[in-house]
Amino acid sequence: MEQLKGTTDTEGRGLFLDPTHKFRPSAYWFWHSIPDEETCRRQLVDFKAGGLGTILIQARIALPREDYMSDAHLAAYRLAIGVATELGLKAGIYDDYNWISGHAGGRTVEGRDELRERHLFWSSSKDGKGAISGIQAPFTERMGPEIFRWQYEGSKVEWCEWTLEAALLYPAGAITDLDQITDVTKAVRITASDPVSCRFEYDGAVQADQALTVFVSARSTTSRLINYLMPEAAARFIEVGLDPFTEALDGLLPDPLGSIFYDQPAAGFYRWDQIEGNPGNSLLFSSKLCESVASRTCVPFPLSLMAVLHDVGEQTRRLRAQFYAAYSSLMNEAFFGTLRNFAERNGIALTGHEILPHISSWSLNGGFTSIDPRVAPAVDFFGIDSFRHETAVDSNNFDPQLAPKLGDSVARSNGRSRCVVETYASAVRTPVRAAGQWELTLETMRAQAIRLHCLGMRQFLWHGVYQTDGRSGDPTPFANPRFDYGPGINFEPWWTYHDIFAQESARISTFIELAEPRTSVAIFYPLHTAWAEGPRHSHAHHVGAWCEHLLALGYDFMLVSESDVANAEIDGDRIVASGLAFQAVVLPSVTVLESGAALKKLARFKDAGGSIWSSGDRLMSLCEGSLEAYTELATTHLPGLPEPRSMAELLAAIAVPGPQIRSLSGAKPWQWVGEEPGGHWRVVLFNDAAKTSHCEITLGKGFNCEVWSTADGTAKSTSAYGCLTITLEPQEVRCLRLYETDQPVETLGHLTSTLVFDDERAVVLGEGWTFAPDADAAFIPISVLKGWEEQGFAAFSGTGIYRLDMKIAAEDDWIVQIPEAHTAVTVRIDGREVGRRAWRPYRFMLGHLTKEAHELEIAVSNTAANRYYDHTPYLGGTLDKSGLTAAPRLVPLTRES
Repeated sequence: MEQLKGTTDTEGRGLFLDPTHKFRPSAYWFWHSIPDEETCRRQLVDFKAGGLGTILIQARIALPREDYMSDAHLAAYRLAIGVATELGLKAGIYDDYNWISGHAGGRTVEGRDELRERHLFWSSSKDGKGAISGIQAPFTERMGPEIFRWQYEGSKVEWCEWTLEAALLYPAGAITDLDQITDVTKAVRITASDPVSCRFEYDGAVQADQALTVFVSARSTTSRLINYLMPEAAARFIEVGLDPFTEALDGLLPDPLGSIFYDQPAAGFYRWDQIEGNPGNSLLFSSKLCESVASRTCVPFPLSLMAVLHDVGEQTRRLRAQFYAAYSSLMNEAFFGTLRNFAERNGIALTGHEILPHISSWSLNGGFTSIDPRVAPAVDFFGIDSFRHETAVDSNNFDPQLAPKLGDSVARSNGRSRCVVETYASAVRTPVRAAGQWELTLETMRAQAIRLHCLGMRQFLWHGVYQTDGRSGDPTPFANPRFDYGPGINFEPWWTYHDIFAQESARISTFIELAEPRTSVAIFYPLHTAWAEGPRHSHAHHVGAWCEHLLALGYDFMLVSESDVANAEIDGDRIVASGLAFQAVVLPSVTVLESGAALKKLARFKDAGGSIWSSGDRLMSLCEGSLEAYTELATTHLPGLPEPRSMAELLAAIAVPGPQIRSLSGAKPWQWVGEEPGGHWRVVLFNDAAKTSHCEITLGKGFNCEVWSTADGTAKSTSAYGCLTITLEPQEVRCLRLYETDQPVETLGHLTSTLVFDDERAVVLGEGWTFAPDADAAFIPISVLKGWEEQGFAAFSGTGIYRLDMKIAAEDDWIVQIPEAHTAVTVRIDGREVGRRAWRPYRFMLGHLTKEAHELEIAVSNTAANRYYDHTPYLGGTLDKSGLTAAPRLVPLTRES
């Protein structure tokens, strides 16, 4: 709501008509080489015409690393931002080369080897001798040699400064108490080391019923990634990687360049031959970690390390959670805290996103399943967000997912709301993920954007727009820009339709801005459980199940932190946290809490009549204090994963305020419901299904309804109703503003955009079409019953033009219906453009036509897939449908309802 402060536009009508850059889609601008002035101006003009509001220049791996931050690069950067200023575009600094913030294209560690990532490895032994060997970076290796070469000098993972950090002797069977563990660090020595391994030996004897675990740290000699536990590494990153930008852009900060965007800061996720225990990867290490952990756990650092690896009795969960709390806090302060200071010194906002292990999933760890997120900034999302000025998250591909909802949740916890959502496409029909999805349609992307808005997105961030479309005949991922997580949307044939999408997305976002979401349920974010149990514990899937099923049942929610609950207010039978009032709180397989403060508040909530639901594992321990003082809080416990039926029974007892929305037939539409400060309600309904859906809305005894059109930005009032039924065609979105009234109302109203046709006089236009693959090509006969890819144009990606000379049987108002088009359409009648659409329904008003000959032209833009995947391993075996694949229909219009 901050965008409207100081204005008289309290209802946001002016903002809805003409949204500002805060709501318009933004994009990474991929630089594959240093552009000249003509390229900068031409592309930025194109981006502005496409409806983008903000640009972030990102140097990709195709740009030679030695060119990154060169004098020529910085000069071109300033030139580009200057042109953006002329055009009214806003900008932000994308803070690194390729991605993984902090390395500055390798400059951070050049001449400062002590800042390179240092990791903690461990190995257990039964005879007192052992090794650390076979260290691999599988997460990076799977991305291919280009990425490996970028991250590691000489494409090698090598190490030095092997240092013994701890050695512990303990019973080989179950450990029941810390007293059974003996610190023998002084009796262990490293006997040999080389760039890929080390060996150690214990001077004492390991008995038959004992085991020895040794912890060794080593610093990489080849990694360009930094040690994120060291604030001096972040300071050096700023010195060599960010200050040169602000110096080159003097006078352009903070307007138009108003933010700095960090992206997935994380060191390598290493595994090795001897890895064992609870962690899934190596841990970053610094001397400060020892002090921080010992202070947090109140036990010697070596004993905490042992608890991180193995069960050490009843203190295991506490020690493990407190270890990672110390580790995370140290990392957050060192990196994000230093970045925030830089941003504030320069008067710009810090934004960006960390690794999100839930990406493209509802489960907390359903995305990057090969990593242990605890070793990276990838668990403490609420804590990380406290360092940002604006929240941003990452999302992958085009299905509903947790990221925007969690982003909105952490933003509200930190006094803000909603988030930027970066969306990138990874390949789904080839295992080479970087090949991307050149088959992406604007309909698919638009549908995802609307869903993301309903889940908490303010601004859509494209990944990305491209400087070049790469080169043919080279399927190398990353190095060939064409296969660097395509599509580069400005090289899609449908790009010229992007402005329609951009305007609609911005208007939906501004419509949502002035209301708080109606969230009936708070889902407790199980931070200390995640730290103590690890990513494979059931809490991850339980969070996902609650989120996904609640939305499917029509109930919105927000995630809340333990601190949010502890500091919440009780208002009647509701609990008010993060500025929102909830009627129920969910504990999703929560086993560990930091303290009893949240339990005390939940007990008060329960006594006031609130609902507390839990599922999966029950609470087992507190990091501070004892559970003995607390009784069972849950009003209902579900022992297994929550299912829709059991959840529906629980939700039936919740009295949801405001508009009641009921599905009547067809697919249940996506919905967002929010309340304005004055008590008015805002509703977004979206049908992302292939069939028409019908629903009804009631509100009190009667209500007035305003229909806010995303097409033209107008807001029109309807009659007052007791009940309003709504028909939503496939891909149709509605924005409605409702408020109760005491005035007389119509019992039933109906809202539809469906046209009523005279189907008896409809004419199927199945014959006589000609086709040209572009405006200058010769026209040839073609069938409209199958795509042009089956008719001699297999690799053609672009705009194909269909023409038909036809005679009208009767003078009337006519429309043309196009049942199937792939994928964006412009229609002209007698050379006059009558409309363009990039998603269903493809229906165009031709106007009043007389009884004479007319020329109908249908220009169809497909995707770039058939061209760019031609003669590569990435096509997936099937050509994408292109053009018309069903006969258009000419239909006289009877009336509009």
